Amino acid sequence: MSAKLLAIVGSPRKGGNTDILVDEALDAFCKVGGDAEKVILNSLRINPCQGCFSCMNGDGLDSVCVQKDDMTELYQKMFSADALIWATPIYMWSPTAQMKLFLDRLFPLGNYQKTRWRCALNDKPVGLIIVYAETDPLHSGVFQTRDILKVVAEASGGKVEFVIHSTVGEKGQTRQNKELVQRIRDSAFALHKAS
Repeated sequence: MSAKLLAIVGSPRKGGNTDILVDEALDAFCKVGGDAEKVILNSLRINPCQGCFSCMNGDGLDSVCVQKDDMTELYQKMFSADALIWATPIYMWSPTAQMKLFLDRLFPLGNYQKTRWRCALNDKPVGLIIVYAETDPLHSGVFQTRDILKVVAEASGGKVEFVIHSTVGEKGQTRQNKELVQRIRDSAFALHKAS
């Protein structure tokens, strides 16, 4: 059975630089015999975490979270995938609102939980892709964005295999950055190997 990659995209811009890089990763993963799916968070209905702590007593829940929205299916897709990519541009020095909603809803998976959802990513390899417009990484928000994504992935049981971040310029310009595209493709090959 072929390895399956699930890419979760925090950008609301179809055909934008984040989307382009994810497509390159998916193509590379499939070229070595894997299957891949891309989920655009902006197209889903994901409610904010309500801080109700129902998941803390989640052994009796039918799903990971008491809320019934598109996150219910997304949890299952993540659990059944062999590898994950989380990709986001930086908006206001942090992940997009769409990505932040998703990350907040991973609260039930945290390594601080005492339920069956604790660390449910179960050593699944995770790749992180971050793009930004600022030319100086020190002013871009890339380090805090990287740290937010990385700590949530690892607290949820995942194993971060790579972090690629780059300044990208105008919409679609990523295609012209052959070196970046190749790094993404090489990292997707490695993700396939790790899955």
